[in-house]
Amino acid sequence: MRRVGVLCVGNDSPGINAAIRSAVVRGLDLNIEVMGIKDGFEGLLRDDLEVLLRPNVSNILHQGGTMLGTSLYVPEKNVEKVKEKVEQYGISSLLILGGRLGAKAAINLMKIGVPSVLVPATIDNDLAFTDFSIGFFTAVEHVKNALDVLHSTAESHHRVMIVETMGKPGGWIATIGGLSGGADYIITSAEKPNFDELIEIIKRRYEGKKRFSLIVVESGVELPEEIKKECDGFEKLSSSEIIGKYIEKKLKEKFGIEWRYTNLGYLQRGGSPAAMDRIIATQMAAHAIEMIKMGKVYHAVGVKGFSITEIPYSETMLNYRPVDYYLKELTKLFY
Repeated sequence: MRRVGVLCVGNDSPGINAAIRSAVVRGLDLNIEVMGIKDGFEGLLRDDLEVLLRPNVSNILHQGGTMLGTSLYVPEKNVEKVKEKVEQYGISSLLILGGRLGAKAAINLMKIGVPSVLVPATIDNDLAFTDFSIGFFTAVEHVKNALDVLHSTAESHHRVMIVETMGKPGGWIATIGGLSGGADYIITSAEKPNFDELIEIIKRRYEGKKRFSLIVVESGVELPEEIKKECDGFEKLSSSEIIGKYIEKKLKEKFGIEWRYTNLGYLQRGGSPAAMDRIIATQMAAHAIEMIKMGKVYHAVGVKGFSITEIPYSETMLNYRPVDYYLKELTKLFY
């Protein structure tokens, strides 16, 4: 019997529990014992782990977050201590659920001979080796739902609504969430924003029958200094708030525009996972267990369409993937 230690590294994302469930069920089928490690590598170092059986995972498919807990801690200086713990518990391979922090941990451990398989779990969907990561579909659904709700009050009060999303610097959440929710303009770190175009689009809408706008802005997007200086006290404002004040300054006198700001924050990260997140989590985790059974470690699992892929570890795993150019261009058809 092989023993696998499953743990989460980085932020939680909806669908991780589906992956844990799949790993345990497939592991039992292949005579592999799965140990759940609490709170990532911090839990491993404090000996907080237990064997997981079917009863432990029988009712977690629909639950958000992670039953194991997680942490942002990545072993670097004390990787040898992690290796000692892995050997102490007879763990033949780790199954790491995470995004770029998980990839970093996997590479660090590979360098000292600690086997692992990485399953991508991040709402940002910005890992270069996979089309989709666990949690992305749910986050996009939350953005879409928020825009649907804000649409009615924006239209009723003739306001510009600034909606801030997570996902920097890839731009995936803002772009796909904004496109599916009918945003009138989307600003991400994936390209240089055109503020002349933004003002012209809002102006054109107010001159016509659409006297409101929904503007989606990726959190922490870098703004040109000339835009910042248009707004008093910009040092204390978020990028989204600066954009709102800039719009107001340019258009309030002519159109009487008011703006409101909504930061979706952690609302994007929680809740019951969408169907696709459950499916890809189940697929990738089961495949990861099968790889470990065959001794195929030091690989990341990914998806290309509906097909599972296996990617050898390399430093390129740490690269982020910006949103697809065609999708970003597609949004402009609706401006």
